[in-house]
Amino acid sequence: MGRDSLDALGELFEGKGFHLSPLAHHNLGSSNRLIMLDTSYIELLGWEKGKQVQRAEIANQAIGLDALVFRTNDANACYEQLKSSGFAVNPVQDLSREGEFMGSKVLVEFKTVRFSEQPIPGLRIYFCEHLTPDYVWQDQWLIHANGMNSLKQVIIASSDINNTAAYLMKLLNLDPKKCSEDQDSIRIKLPNIELCLQTQNTAEGVHIISARLQQDSADPVDFIIDQHFLTQI
Repeated sequence: MGRDSLDALGELFEGKGFHLSPLAHHNLGSSNRLIMLDTSYIELLGWEKGKQVQRAEIANQAIGLDALVFRTNDANACYEQLKSSGFAVNPVQDLSREGEFMGSKVLVEFKTVRFSEQPIPGLRIYFCEHLTPDYVWQDQWLIHANGMNSLKQVIIASSDINNTAAYLMKLLNLDPKKCSEDQDSIRIKLPNIELCLQTQNTAEGVHIISARLQQDSADPVDFIIDQHFLTQI
């Protein structure tokens, strides 16, 4: 979440060797730039300076690591599954933004499933179906000067990691075998990333501590995005 400091946030990442997608504007009133990775991306989200905030769900979010967005291949089926599991979901929403592909202007389209009440207080979560993925994962944006190409791990703090893990497992409809634990952490294995829940008793409640990137699967973590890093803007 960059609020109205998207320019400064983009410059910070570019200074660290990342190649960002151009500034784009959503039909809902927000703006973004993306750090594209092999199967995921880091979204820098906010709005332009001097503009009134049009998206109520992000208006009061602080600058920093803010949300987890999970990919679905069928937003309508995702909505039905979440609803039947007892989650407070809103109807499927259409989201789009302008873009460019092979020299032509295009409309990048998505369907999103958001919650009227977040399933894990303190953690903003929603699901996204990419209708035009080729417009998002373009080769020109996948090459970064620093060599980073994948998101390895997201670390989440919680005062009750068992409860948080249970909600995430239910939310994602995961096999219990995808979850492992030790004394003060729980790891949830997704197809392309690991969510690591760490015990932390703070007034902030459940929140994202860091996103950890790497150059390839054989390398250790090479780049960490955390609140300390983001304070540089």
